[in-house]
Amino acid sequence: MKCAIIKDLLPSYIDGLTSTESNLEIEEHLNHCPQCKEIFEQMKGEIRVENAEYNKEKIKPFKKLNRKVLKAVLITLSVCALVVVSYLYFFAFGWRVNSADMNIEYVYKDEKILFEFELTDGRALNPWSHLDEDNIHVTTIKFTECFSSILDDRGEHPNKFSYGVHCTNYNDNQAQFTKDDCVILQFEDKTETFYLREIAKELSIM
Repeated sequence: MKCAIIKDLLPSYIDGLTSTESNLEIEEHLNHCPQCKEIFEQMKGEIRVENAEYNKEKIKPFKKLNRKVLKAVLITLSVCALVVVSYLYFFAFGWRVNSADMNIEYVYKDEKILFEFELTDGRALNPWSHLDEDNIHVTTIKFTECFSSILDDRGEHPNKFSYGVHCTNYNDNQAQFTKDDCVILQFEDKTETFYLREIAKELSIM
């Protein structure tokens, strides 16, 4: 085949559209004609670049779509996290109670000194109590308040809480409170300490 014919057939040859017989003649010609071989290599290079650009254009919309999906997922997760944190703050853990909003009474009942707490501002009461690690005679109670919700399981009176201290020991004998035995109440504005020995005397237990 002449060079002019080979040059006309090269695009079809590169695209795989020529017949087997034509392929053999074209390849035979390319093996012996440096000029046509050079043109063939240039054509192949141009087609690779065109294909690469075409693939990039095809991929671009998917990249944009992936970014949009990722952005939507992040926004959704952020909103969900904000909703959960807000719910826990306003309807579960709450904020510290002011002492002026708390009514405190104590009575002797069922061999216990029973502390009765009532939150007077209509919100739900959350008590958090723990024994002092350094002094087992000290119990600390911290109070927070929050709003009630339909998921609330704090009973009929979520604004009330009772805490009892046994006045008998393991042998059912009268307990002897020491000067260190106390209940510490922590509020937003102050901390109050109730000494059990003094309360027991006031209630005529000792």
